[in-house]
Amino acid sequence: MKKIMVTVLAVILTLVTSTSVFAATPGDGSKLDKRIVKLQESQQKIEEIKARNLEKQSKLATKKEEFEGFKLDLTEHRQDVLKNRENNISVVELNNQLRLTLAQKLEELKDSGSVIPEETTAQLKAHNAQIAELANSLKDTKGQIKDIVEKYKGFIKEKDYAAMDTAFAEIASIQTYRLDILNQINSILQEMNNLL
Repeated sequence: MKKIMVTVLAVILTLVTSTSVFAATPGDGSKLDKRIVKLQESQQKIEEIKARNLEKQSKLATKKEEFEGFKLDLTEHRQDVLKNRENNISVVELNNQLRLTLAQKLEELKDSGSVIPEETTAQLKAHNAQIAELANSLKDTKGQIKDIVEKYKGFIKEKDYAAMDTAFAEIASIQTYRLDILNQINSILQEMNNLL
């Protein structure tokens, strides 16, 4: 019986002491209270870190979308520039063909001993003067596109998308201007060929 009594008293004593540890009131400075406060602070910091991380991911996704969109725009600009260049080359090719035809006609007239009427000669000279003026206008644009492309390389390094967009617009404008002049020259060359 003594053994049972000692065991029961030991259990009661254990229960009383353990209950008093857990029954401590908050704010009395117990280790458990301090641990809870620390864990709550840690949890709050974790939530703040997660929120900042989500914000950074969102910003990065937005930047990526902007960059992808701009990359598509740049590709379209490049394609436009290359298409304009192809158009200009085609017009230059036609220009060369018209000049060749004109030179061949003049050679045939010379070889046949035919004399070109003075009125026709005057018209040919006037047309030639117009072509010379237009050719000077073309020379004024020479190197402009190359200069813009050099600046463009710097814009890529600086990631200045607006400046790149402007650069492509300037290139397209120069190409359109050159195409217009080349078409005018071709019209005049066609008229000269028609005179002969």
